[in-house]
Amino acid sequence: MGANSCCMSRPDMKNSPDYDDGSPFSSASPSSASPSRLGGASPAWTTMSDRVPHDPEHELEWSIVADSIEEDELHALCEFHSVMQDCEVHPACRRHPLHRQAQTLLRFLRAPDGNVEKAELMFRAMLDWRDSFGVEEKVHKWRRELERKRTRRANLIRRYGVDVEICTDKFGIPVRLIRLGVADSAGSVREMGKDAVLIDSLSKLEWTHEQLRNAMFKHRKMIRGQLQILDVGDYGHIPNWTSRMWAHLTVGPDMYKVFDANFPETVRKVFIIRTSWKVNQGWKLVTPLLPQRTKKKLKLYGQYAKEWIRELRSELQDGQNLPAFVCCDSEVAFQSAAPKGGIVPEGAAGRDEGRWEEEPWRADGAQEEPVRFPVSEGGKGNSALRSSCSWWLLTVVGMAVTATALGARWSPAVPGLTMSP
Repeated sequence: MGANSCCMSRPDMKNSPDYDDGSPFSSASPSSASPSRLGGASPAWTTMSDRVPHDPEHELEWSIVADSIEEDELHALCEFHSVMQDCEVHPACRRHPLHRQAQTLLRFLRAPDGNVEKAELMFRAMLDWRDSFGVEEKVHKWRRELERKRTRRANLIRRYGVDVEICTDKFGIPVRLIRLGVADSAGSVREMGKDAVLIDSLSKLEWTHEQLRNAMFKHRKMIRGQLQILDVGDYGHIPNWTSRMWAHLTVGPDMYKVFDANFPETVRKVFIIRTSWKVNQGWKLVTPLLPQRTKKKLKLYGQYAKEWIRELRSELQDGQNLPAFVCCDSEVAFQSAAPKGGIVPEGAAGRDEGRWEEEPWRADGAQEEPVRFPVSEGGKGNSALRSSCSWWLLTVVGMAVTATALGARWSPAVPGLTMSP
């Protein structure tokens, strides 16, 4: 039985920000979609105009959002909009009028469950962070670096990255697969530093929110986020699964706080697949600790594709292809699973966290080849960790923390990280 006997091959994702197709990146900004570019005002605008702020440049967006939400939430959104209008002079809003975008404001209003005062604090902190951190400039430079494939860290990200867009949902928004079970987050941070790992994630978040805005204008409907598939399976070919899951807890929280505070409402549903029965039992222990909004977005599934495939397909456009290992359970499908992930070899980035460009190797003086690194077989696991911690509880806690990374919870205390330039 071939790997494609269960599912057809992946669709062409030439317009995605994932890096294997070599296509150039477009500038991804949450505000890149505009009514003037995507269509005229809603026919209902004449009856809508007395319910929303007067803003001719954004009247289509306000009309779409107002039609998509309840009246009490719209009232709170208008109040939130009114208190944010002094942000017009903020550098982040001079570049893109985030403070006037109904969809952007609604995302931040929903993060603290409609509390306008908390949403205001969160939104202002986000603007300050975007300006001081230089999000757009750093994301642009990083995408260019990935395109050129001339630095070791860019090639390491391409080789050992574990998330990819695999298809589109029923609104045309890319569905993101994150293979946490084969990731080596500690190795990535060790070799490339937190800055590169953070900026790579920010690049994908910026792209995702651009696609959410584009889909809103296309479908004339407010869409609450992206679908994500979180694969936590232990397929046996990458060693030290338990210690790597623990590492997600130790190296991830600082970055998760950045995502949570600055990119709320990123996902609407998360499929957590290939979990064991012990993980499910442990999940029941931590579920009462999670906010209701988070619990609604997360759903655990066991080891077999039949448990999630019908619900997953109901969220997709007709005829969408899925990777074989997502929709069937054969060994051949597991062997074909991608991204492959793996243990990042120690010292693979070289000096200065792999940020310097190198001359590409040429086999015949003309043909350029990518930089190649040896694939590590992995080292011995941490026996002290295994003997002192229950592996299934670590896994459950790891997924709870990962939920924060997916924008399912609000952490107002830490609006961002101070990273080196």
